[in-house]
Amino acid sequence: MTASPREDIRIVLVDDDRDACETLSEVLQFDGYSVRFATTAQEAIATVEEYQPICALVDLGLPDLDGCELSRQLRDRYGPDLVLIAVTGRVGQQAHDKAMACGIDHVLSKPLSLERLRSFFPPRG
Repeated sequence: MTASPREDIRIVLVDDDRDACETLSEVLQFDGYSVRFATTAQEAIATVEEYQPICALVDLGLPDLDGCELSRQLRDRYGPDLVLIAVTGRVGQQAHDKAMACGIDHVLSKPLSLERLRSFFPPRG
């Protein structure tokens, strides 16, 4: 049974792996969050503009535009109101520092820890 959507918690997932987006989207929707996803940076920009999420999870390894550059563009357009979470297969301080320099708020390594991801969103009330 899927929880009713929490329109106050709108999330956009950005990853060129459509299966990963669909799977994570289903998990977050099951948790009651309202989710959309994009598989390219250009699609992500349009989705964020139209959907006005509170959070975007951005894969740093996008094929059409570097995830850091996408994050910079989103930060420039939406400022600190949009929480940016980088998702990366790279680990270590250098990867973390690079993501933070792009205007990212948090960095998560793949495979994602759902518990860690859920900690960024307020619990259902």
